[in-house]
Amino acid sequence: MKRAYRCLAIVVVIGCQLNFASMAVGQISAAQNKLLAKRAAEADGYRKLAETVYGVQLNSDTYVRDFVTESDEIRTAMSHYIKGIRFGTPRYYDDGVCELDAEVTVSKLITHLKEVHKTYYRGNHISTTDIENVTQYLKKDVIRVTGMGAPRPELPPGLPEGIEEILTPLPPGVSASRMSVPAIWKTIPPQARLMAIRAARVDAMRRLLEEIKGLRLNSSTLVRDFMTEFDEISANASGLVIGATEVSTYLHNDELIAEVVMEVPLSKVVTRISELHKQHYHGSHVNTQDIVNIKKNVVRTSVRATGSGVAPSRFQAKAVQAGYESPSWMATRIEVYGEGTDPQIGSSAQGRLKAARAATIDGYRKLAENVYGLSINSSTTVRDFILEYDDISTQLDAVIRGATSDEAVFESGIARVKVSMPAAEVWTVVHQQKLIISRRG
Repeated sequence: MKRAYRCLAIVVVIGCQLNFASMAVGQISAAQNKLLAKRAAEADGYRKLAETVYGVQLNSDTYVRDFVTESDEIRTAMSHYIKGIRFGTPRYYDDGVCELDAEVTVSKLITHLKEVHKTYYRGNHISTTDIENVTQYLKKDVIRVTGMGAPRPELPPGLPEGIEEILTPLPPGVSASRMSVPAIWKTIPPQARLMAIRAARVDAMRRLLEEIKGLRLNSSTLVRDFMTEFDEISANASGLVIGATEVSTYLHNDELIAEVVMEVPLSKVVTRISELHKQHYHGSHVNTQDIVNIKKNVVRTSVRATGSGVAPSRFQAKAVQAGYESPSWMATRIEVYGEGTDPQIGSSAQGRLKAARAATIDGYRKLAENVYGLSINSSTTVRDFILEYDDISTQLDAVIRGATSDEAVFESGIARVKVSMPAAEVWTVVHQQKLIISRRG
């Protein structure tokens, strides 16, 4: 009897030890996830800050980027400078994503550029005065970005050289505030949310350039017309958005769409266009005064643009499965069978290939018919939606061309091929276009 109690006691002790071990594993996992998220956010902050710093203008025709490319010593010195940026307190969303502010003062940047210029620079088109004039182009005292990272072992691409070695773990005892994420975004992995935000940021930069190229110089000329005279002008204008500032990020509550607002000061735009006019433009209907008058034509002090991004289509179905409203077809896969034949289908390999190709093309045609007949709501189909705008038709054509096809099956002289695609691919394109239309309205 005593032996039985002893065995029972041993089992209880072992059970308790296993229970404590599982709890410890859970705690370690949570801590590791926190550490990985912070590490990724730091890396993202370094990358974004490097993009902004290398886009700082030194004089009328040179950026820090050009200055850096002169020698390996300058490149190394600038990489070392970016490693010394200041991070704020990490903020964690309730799905584990970390958000971290990174900043550096413009005065510190100027001091460092002067030191690098004195020690390594051997050229003659950048002077100390050019570096001091950085404030005239930036129009701010602090360069600030926000890095974001999900709990993942891999780091975002495009990091400055040597950054990976200095990423630090989350210090013990740090209390982190938690921010809420819309419920629909909790149905997908946090990496998918960051991918949507990144896509929105890139879209905003593209739209920002479109806004700049749409500014009116005088009563009859837009910046767009001015840019088309020379490739150099267009290329240099694209550089205007490098130092754009991220104003805000918004996640929709009812759909997997992220929006990012980017802006660039109008004074910076006017200054840069004036320089481009002086360097490259040789026409006669645009003068410097026309460019200065941009401020009269545009009331606002900055040029802003909002970009949108959606979570990758492979995650869209998860939101539907979780009960969020969308067309019933969105979570399905669209499948059709194409058929084709050839006079030599039974007598040569070439005839069989021709028949299979004909069946695949027939499948794409049927797939297009199905896609353009999908119902968005009770009164509108994708076809009606597309008739109004050519751009969505082009996007959907590209999606259909990317559909997958199975191997051909031959029966009674006919080749049969199954062609299919995720309906979520269609829904992604439709969502983006709906957002554009709502803005135009």
